[in-house]
Amino acid sequence: MKKQTIEHAAERAGLELPAETIEQIQVFVARLLEKNKVMNLTAITEEEEIADSHLLDSFLLLPYLRGKSMIDVGTGAGFPGMLVKLARPELKLVLVDSTRKRISFLEDLIEELGLSEVSAVHGRAEDLAHMSEYREKFDTAVARAVSSLDILLELCLPMVKPGGRFLAMKGKEDELDLAAKAIPLLGGGKATADHYLLPGTDKQRTMVIVPKEKPTKQRYPRPFAAIKKSPL
Repeated sequence: MKKQTIEHAAERAGLELPAETIEQIQVFVARLLEKNKVMNLTAITEEEEIADSHLLDSFLLLPYLRGKSMIDVGTGAGFPGMLVKLARPELKLVLVDSTRKRISFLEDLIEELGLSEVSAVHGRAEDLAHMSEYREKFDTAVARAVSSLDILLELCLPMVKPGGRFLAMKGKEDELDLAAKAIPLLGGGKATADHYLLPGTDKQRTMVIVPKEKPTKQRYPRPFAAIKKSPL
């Protein structure tokens, strides 16, 4: 990916990235496209489309971050977590995905880029959220377009510290109507949603912001079959 393409995506998000970070992003995209030839990491392979749908979209998460730690649930090929980490090297980051091959890709990438304070974890959110090293340990949890909001809340909010927040990166719809019952049950406060276009495009996006006000009851999250069959 051309340096100018990355710089333009960053500029549209209000960022000015150092040369080292741009080089790291170039390596990331190159490795992504190489690996994508043998496994499904992204359906988006054109340079400009990657810049809009992956880079710019991920960069726009940055103003919403609070605190020093973040968990990216269902990270896939590392979006938005890896881009956020490259832009904010001091952030403590955990990338979670249920597909072992994706985690192996990210582990190799983390090592190649020489990143610290970041780990890639193979597992399911509903299991990790009951483990002491993940439960209510993060200032921010984020999920990008991986499931409906009511399901995401039960998977992710238990991993957020009281005082932190869950961010759901959605498309056109905020899905807040689905979440009205789940949020208070899981310890969340009043949710809000910001609707916007990706700068320079006609692509609609929504950032759903759910503050964590009190600890989540130990019964949550339930097994995924129960979550899917009967969302809160």
